[in-house]
Amino acid sequence: MRPVPVVVHLTGLCLAVTTVVALELGAAAPSPGEVTLPGPATGGATAGGPTTGSGPTTGSAPARESEPRPAGVRVADLPPGPEFPRHGTGTWRVVPGGIGTTGVQYSVEVEEGVTVPQGDDSFAAVVDFALAHPRGWSRVQRFRRVAAGGEPELRVRLTSQDTARRLCGVELPYDTSCRIGDSVYLSAARWFRGAHAYGGELRAYRTYLVNHEVGHFLGHGHVPCPADGAPAPVMMQQTLSTANDELAAITAGVDQGVVITADGKACTANPWP
Repeated sequence: MRPVPVVVHLTGLCLAVTTVVALELGAAAPSPGEVTLPGPATGGATAGGPTTGSGPTTGSAPARESEPRPAGVRVADLPPGPEFPRHGTGTWRVVPGGIGTTGVQYSVEVEEGVTVPQGDDSFAAVVDFALAHPRGWSRVQRFRRVAAGGEPELRVRLTSQDTARRLCGVELPYDTSCRIGDSVYLSAARWFRGAHAYGGELRAYRTYLVNHEVGHFLGHGHVPCPADGAPAPVMMQQTLSTANDELAAITAGVDQGVVITADGKACTANPWP
């Protein structure tokens, strides 16, 4: 989430890749305006977190938090939900499979010691979806996923809470993700639980998380909410808040690459660039 001493940015995949993702999930290939996001795991406390439905959804997010936070809970706190992987080995396994034919080569990886309830492929499907969707970075950059043995230019890594905190830093007392060099480290705590700003829309939040950190890989920095009621820019730190007043207070005195002004502007959650 925060900028790290190395540049952070990313891009997206072509529609053909989106079609492949849908086929891998056993669904009919959607038309350009109907691409849907793979659903989260189901079946128990470790199934991957809150959601507002059991079937696939579009990547859209709620306009505001769908439920008020309990008293004393801060917007940047980790939401309640299922258990998530707290510890890992600091090494990553590559998820098998490839998609796309041209563009930035990326691998999808899961830290050893981290178990994805529906399997590693379910994590990869969301990453592929986000990078291939026509509303994503694919508008300006194509992506191609490579399997183990390939030569990735970008590594998208699902990372345990402890490892993410060690790599991404703890200047802010919240679980965040980050990009370091050619690797994007996605916090498993956030992948399983989401963020209050998304009001329980875990699938939309996961799409945001991929797009935000890949945006860093592509060279984009953090930005504030531009206008009250507008969709939040994907490079806004939506994990922490979609309101400038709250972000200004949360990040005060901590270098995040941009100084947020408390100007009263509050955006709505948005997972797309």
